[in-house]
Amino acid sequence: MKHYALTGGIGSGKSTVLGLLKKMDVPTFSADDSAKHAMQHDPEIKKKIKSLFGDLAYKNGILDRSLIAEQVFNNKSKLEALNSIVHPAATAAYAKWQALQNATYTVYEFPIVFELNAQDRFDGVILVTAPEKERIKRVINRDHISEDAVSARMLNQWTDEQKMVLADFVIENIELSNTASQVKALHENLLKNPN
Repeated sequence: MKHYALTGGIGSGKSTVLGLLKKMDVPTFSADDSAKHAMQHDPEIKKKIKSLFGDLAYKNGILDRSLIAEQVFNNKSKLEALNSIVHPAATAAYAKWQALQNATYTVYEFPIVFELNAQDRFDGVILVTAPEKERIKRVINRDHISEDAVSARMLNQWTDEQKMVLADFVIENIELSNTASQVKALHENLLKNPN
């Protein structure tokens, strides 16, 4: 069984591609979803987040994601500190999940696989790309934040050009039916070449 990382910049459409793979019965795992779950439900992680961001990090027991985002995307050391709290939990959850899978291949949605230099843990990396203007527009619509806030988040990620050099497969996500065709072709390729 092979294991692939799925990555891409904010707003590129990683979740869209992951959803298309899931519809084809590919076992998929999201690092972001796992991290969100850990930040909300793991008492040890909650304690560490409160010590990093203060008690205001949780409102009525619910993680204040906008407060956290506001602080980390303008402060690289806080972002690194948050990653060091959350990523080990996501990695551990993924390892448990991975052991239960039985398929030709699995896909782990891992937005900062290259930034964390974790690509060697996988059999390959699938990169999702989209034009920067389109990505900004998508994130503004999705998260209801300003263009400046999106740009601040983008500054903490590698560019598509930096990632393309290291990626094994690239899916350009501009128009959904075209993206779906690329994902189908990739899926067929990965099933045909399991080794």
